Amino acid sequence: MQTFGFESRAGQFTYPFLISGMLLVHRYVYPAHPEWRTAEFYLSMGLLGLYIVSRKFINGETHARWFRQIRMLEKGIEVYIGVSVVSSLIFTLIMSMFG
Repeated sequence: MQTFGFESRAGQFTYPFLISGMLLVHRYVYPAHPEWRTAEFYLSMGLLGLYIVSRKFINGETHARWFRQIRMLEKGIEVYIGVSVVSSLIFTLIMSMFG
């Protein structure tokens, strides 16, 4: 089976850079624009709902020709949610330890 996107080794190499970028957003952008943090939360919840609907209801023969595109969107959603959750946890831990 061929891997694509963030399943490949080169794709997984980008995770630390994506998380570092989100940590910079938490440090410098969110204090200046707190409404963007709320927007990120609602975006994450919406994407999580879309992901669940996609995994639960979009399958079978009728969508077979769109399978790769749907799977690529699902992977993008997985990466976005994973990076935003991990960066939020890391930032919260750093701020709780070092104030």
